[in-house]
Amino acid sequence: MSEYQCYEFVALDRPLTPKQMAELRAISTRAEISPTRFWNEYQWGSFKADPAKLMERYFDAHLYFANWGTHRLMLRMPKARVDVKALKPYFGKGHAARLATVGDYVVLDFVSDTEEPEYDEQRQGSLAALSPLRAELMSGDLRPAYLAWLLAVHADDIDDGAVEPPIPAGLTELTAAQEAMIELLRIDVDLVAAAASSSAATTDDGARFRRWVAALSAKEKDGWLRRAADEPDLALGGELLRVFRATAKGDRSRMRRTVGELRALAQAQRAEREKAEAVRAKQATAAAAAKRQRRLTTLGRDVDGAWAKLEKLVFASKYDEAVTLGVDLRDLATRDGTEAAFAKRFTVLRKRQLRRRGFFDRWKRANESESAER
Repeated sequence: MSEYQCYEFVALDRPLTPKQMAELRAISTRAEISPTRFWNEYQWGSFKADPAKLMERYFDAHLYFANWGTHRLMLRMPKARVDVKALKPYFGKGHAARLATVGDYVVLDFVSDTEEPEYDEQRQGSLAALSPLRAELMSGDLRPAYLAWLLAVHADDIDDGAVEPPIPAGLTELTAAQEAMIELLRIDVDLVAAAASSSAATTDDGARFRRWVAALSAKEKDGWLRRAADEPDLALGGELLRVFRATAKGDRSRMRRTVGELRALAQAQRAEREKAEAVRAKQATAAAAAKRQRRLTTLGRDVDGAWAKLEKLVFASKYDEAVTLGVDLRDLATRDGTEAAFAKRFTVLRKRQLRRRGFFDRWKRANESESAER
């Protein structure tokens, strides 16, 4: 299997200019470049630019996938539209989750590495599914930031004695983008569940938000209106919501846990989940076995008719259906101790339908596959 890498960048707040597109074309002659997107994949060779530098200059979101196990997500946001002070406790100096301020922007960088190669190009993630994380952060939703901290814990970038940052509400009710973030970055789902056990439920703060807006002074409201006039593309509702969430008092009564305590909770959660999965798998296996026995019992009521049907299917070149029926007849004979009779009738079938090699080839593969699974 050859190496595979995919680079995707998108511009969300404003399109690329013709000059910027020309600069990007100089970096790559074969990339797909539009006013809002840069995309390229490599089966050999590598990208000739630093993604971090491209993010600083051109783009608002970046996704990288390599089939040897590296996934990377970057998000760029205007510094004026995020609460940098609120974000910083969730980001340290490790490799997995980093925060940097570059000029007028804040850039978040998430990296997940695994030693196990992932040769499945279909699981590389979708930047369209992940981009809403940026809007969530700009509206004051700190759940993506907390997930970034869990990513760092999962990557062993944080010591057991460290205390978790403030726990945002709603960790048990993640958005689709946050679920996509967990999947792309392979954040331990048991660690997420353990962390969520101390997260308050989300509440509909729409009424409180509207009361807060109504209580703004005339000077404050005029300031917001001027900003809307100066920045017509500004998502004013999201900006107001971010400021409201920053000023609202959170639930400070919840005890914050150490990383070691969270890891112990995750281990217990994992054991409980695996036990439940084993029980469900056992039940599913038993149900499937019972269903098959009922099918074989029904088949046994007219074995001669089943053999006649099998030969018709083979003659009509309906080989897949014929193999399924043949396997049922074989398993019925095994169950009832009539293997010799089955072998004799199958030999007769082979002689009569000798030219139907497609069936007998499939029959051989089906038997070899079952033998390998045992």
